[in-house]
Amino acid sequence: MDHATLRAAVVAALTDVESLNAKLNGLLAAIDGTDTAVDLGRQGLWTKAQVALLWSKVNHLPGVRALFEATAERPDKKVMFTEILQRSGLPERQQSNEHAALSRISAQLFKGKRWPIENSQGGSDSTTGKAEMLYWMDSRVATWWRDIAQ
Repeated sequence: MDHATLRAAVVAALTDVESLNAKLNGLLAAIDGTDTAVDLGRQGLWTKAQVALLWSKVNHLPGVRALFEATAERPDKKVMFTEILQRSGLPERQQSNEHAALSRISAQLFKGKRWPIENSQGGSDSTTGKAEMLYWMDSRVATWWRDIAQ
């Protein structure tokens, strides 16, 4: 096995260990009644420990930070992609790339592309004809995130 392959295997194993640790901590907290899980529908169940783990891996990305900030400021309210763009100051392509990075990192940690933020395709704009993504954060997740991000 060459050096690069071995290194990649070790990095993958460390990610698996972190993911397992977060899952077991969440399960233990649920058993002990010290943590609650929030069911975000197609985004799955989330605990504060899982949100904290994900945030620790993505907080360096300005587009992801803008996404979390905007949705946490107005919990349970839909935020348009253009608002996230304005907040981040990134070009549209880079913002989208950072959302893809969020999905990749989440998949590595939790074995599935899921976010602690819900999203859906919005209706088409009457002038441009372009549909825009909408994002929203559950109020309980927003409270956790604000505690974590401080």
